[in-house]
Amino acid sequence: MTGGKSGKGLGGTVRRAALLPQRYGLSPEKVRTRLREMAALTARWEITPTVPATAIILDRHPGIAKELAAMDPAIHGHRHVPYADLPAADQAKDLDAARATFARHGLPARGFRAPYLSASDTTLRLLRERAFTFDSSETRFVLPESDPLSKVAIRLAETRYGRVQRGGAFPRMEGDLAELPVALPDDEILADGLGIRNASKLQEVLERMMTATNDAGGLLVLQIHPERFPLFSEPLGEVLARAQDLGAWCASLSEVAAWVLKNPAKATRWPKSHPMALAVTGDLDAVSLGDFARRVVGG
Repeated sequence: MTGGKSGKGLGGTVRRAALLPQRYGLSPEKVRTRLREMAALTARWEITPTVPATAIILDRHPGIAKELAAMDPAIHGHRHVPYADLPAADQAKDLDAARATFARHGLPARGFRAPYLSASDTTLRLLRERAFTFDSSETRFVLPESDPLSKVAIRLAETRYGRVQRGGAFPRMEGDLAELPVALPDDEILADGLGIRNASKLQEVLERMMTATNDAGGLLVLQIHPERFPLFSEPLGEVLARAQDLGAWCASLSEVAAWVLKNPAKATRWPKSHPMALAVTGDLDAVSLGDFARRVVGG
């Protein structure tokens, strides 16, 4: 597994900074509301969203554990740092600190997603040694290359995450660890990179990603950060309704991993003859303006 880039480019950072006051407040209440909204929407289709959280925010804002406990929490590092850039000992130290923090707040730690989607073979080894069931740091660009948005979106994806694989996304085994790739373009590329703010246009792109995944019989792991949820709420609701019509298996990443681990020889055949699988995820690396400021300076 190769590590991705650890940044979004100067332009991406400036654009995101300009939107911060809309997405975060001085307290965590705005983001806590977004998490509850995400849980309420997905519950209409009996889906539990997976939220990889940077553990340090739990100590800063312990109340956020209540929202995470109602979801499928996963570790997103202890600090928001690119794992692929760290020596093995530093990766292990950060990972163990995150596990201890999750345990202190009564949260399970079955899954992992690397900050910046930047992981390495060393990261996967450390996860296996600690009996994690899944990693979701790998990326897969699932929007067809013939799509009118693909050329620009691929360039943006490579700026953010390094070289990305293209085509259908499928789970695969890394020893006894399930690798569940994140689908691209994600919300950062669509909303911040491409500047798409229209709900119907976002819905159309997500549906084209889902159609391609359904045709391939693959796995669609949507990435929608909680702070952007108001922008994606309506499009996501329509996509989940369409997924139900298609007969997709909509599940958390922990549920997908459990099935894959029990059926390693059937990693591309879904339970009960579902044609594809879909998961809703959203990384939580900051819940207030102060958290984001600390993250920028490496705190």
